Amino acid sequence: MLAGMKERWMGYMNNEINSKDIRADIFESWERCRKMKVNHLAGYGKRAGESQLKESVLKRQELIKLSRPIMENVFEMVKNTSYSVVLTDENGIIIDLIINKDIMDFHSSLNFVKGSLWDEKSVGTNAIGTCLAINKPIQVIGAEHYCEYHHKWTCSAAPIHNSKGEIIGSFDISGRAEDVQTHTFGIAASSADCIEKQLVISESYNLVDTTFDSILDGIMVIDSNMKIVKINNKIPKLFHMDEKDIFNININKILNGAEIEKDIFERKNKLSFSDLTISIDNKKIECSLSISPLTEGKVVTGAVILMREAKQVIKEVSKLAGFKANFTFDNIITVNGKMNEIINTAKKISKTNCSVLIEGESGVGKELYAQSIHNESYRRKGPFVAINCSAIPKELFESELFGYESGSFTGAMKGGRPGKFELARGGTIFLDEIGEIPQEVQPKLLRVLDNNKIVRIGGTYERELDVRVISATNRNLFDEVAKGSFRQDLYFRLNVINLRIPPLRKRKEDILELAGYFLKSLNYENRDVNNKKTFSKGFENKLAEYEWAGNVRELKNIIQRAYYMAEGEIIKNVSLPLNKATKSVRETATLNLKDIERDSIVQALSFNNRNVLKAAKDLNISKATIYRKIKAYSIDLDDIERLAQ
Repeated sequence: MLAGMKERWMGYMNNEINSKDIRADIFESWERCRKMKVNHLAGYGKRAGESQLKESVLKRQELIKLSRPIMENVFEMVKNTSYSVVLTDENGIIIDLIINKDIMDFHSSLNFVKGSLWDEKSVGTNAIGTCLAINKPIQVIGAEHYCEYHHKWTCSAAPIHNSKGEIIGSFDISGRAEDVQTHTFGIAASSADCIEKQLVISESYNLVDTTFDSILDGIMVIDSNMKIVKINNKIPKLFHMDEKDIFNININKILNGAEIEKDIFERKNKLSFSDLTISIDNKKIECSLSISPLTEGKVVTGAVILMREAKQVIKEVSKLAGFKANFTFDNIITVNGKMNEIINTAKKISKTNCSVLIEGESGVGKELYAQSIHNESYRRKGPFVAINCSAIPKELFESELFGYESGSFTGAMKGGRPGKFELARGGTIFLDEIGEIPQEVQPKLLRVLDNNKIVRIGGTYERELDVRVISATNRNLFDEVAKGSFRQDLYFRLNVINLRIPPLRKRKEDILELAGYFLKSLNYENRDVNNKKTFSKGFENKLAEYEWAGNVRELKNIIQRAYYMAEGEIIKNVSLPLNKATKSVRETATLNLKDIERDSIVQALSFNNRNVLKAAKDLNISKATIYRKIKAYSIDLDDIERLAQ
């Protein structure tokens, strides 16, 4: 539906399109904007008056206070993507926001800042203004926005109501259109719903009875003597205790370190912990937690404690961060007998929980196999967390893998942070380029694999893991063990099952099979602008003769380049590095490996129009590595086209 949206937008603006081609809510919003004479070529946020903003913030201070922890929790989930989190009042005035630094320029260019008006009359169709206008959640993507300035954005927003059902604001998640995630719509709606529920609790203590069990989080109410007086049905499950025993819990003891008396009862502040471990009867409970004061007039009479189990929070974070395997064994294109044997073996081991080491040259599709194994396993509904070990700075390796506790080092996030192993709970962690892991980290990784437990940096508590490990390398790890750069015991722990993916030059029959698959995909992607293109026989012969040092990744790049450079329907010309197309495998083996590496970098830079970052991504190496290689091989970026000939 969103394909061709820009054309439909232009058609509407030129009065050349029918409403059936556009989503009903969007079309109706466009019609409202047209009647209000909104300039579709603009969309720059208008600032509310200083007094108007001050009045709104004062009027909605309870909404801001209750929403802030939820905004922070949501931002914690999306901070590694290009999303910011926004809160507005009922008029569309931004009264609080957390800006993602990666899109700070977008915010400035559109005046998408605190105090700006984002109703439809001011800036046209957008999730904030439109959800307030139609009183329901909505996601607006790219050219669905009425104003052209917003076509690079995607936003999801939901209205927030008070206990009387009146709209008092909206909760919004906004980011770049190319990073659109369908589940942000659900998160925005769920967050607005959660804020509404917390508003109900804060408005009247008497409503707690009817709302408690409808809240997804565990809830406890304590009085001014720190005694638990009420719980909802989630707490016994969270604590693994009988309900009657929970009322005997010493809150000060289990929340050791939280100054409840001072912060809640004296200062009337709200406390939030995004990642907390509490101990009850020798049981460790990992959770996120917030404590809000209950007041009667100016007196704090108690507090409401909301808790959510850490594994549920991590599950939501993993979903939002895109920790998902997209490929299955059906996506592996081959007619080679050896490859089919490997696929059959991989399918069998998918049903087990053992570690798998995938070996093969760069570009053979090692992650494709890792994702396929995950999707064939009983862990398929869990997260698939992929880590490129060559792209992590040495000093950050431990914290990325294992996480850290609050205050464990300068710059550590308050409350700590889970590592990738924790985020992969219930699923699979894929350690790509495992040969690049620093030697000082190897014994710690081995301990995690042996014990299925993890200790964060700065922590003493061992957290249970339920993670399958798949690793991959383009190095010969056995040789690395012999050289002393890779631990032998770690090698054997990772190499329980070994899959060695043969290079493309050793399965010649797959070359044209894969080329045809890539061509078919390109024809489909460009079906609206091109007729179907085909290969000439000469083109196919050149593909078949070439040795493909870059394997499937190189083949795909060559096909893409030839496809888009071809002027007619027949693809005839192919640009391949000199002196490789006619060499046999034995001849290639005598070629200087440095020459192969240099040529691969040159070809990647040429294909990506000298864009170093894109070339590094195609070659599956880090930015630091490709810059080091460019310098080492004296590759002149300004002369890259000649070098690629």
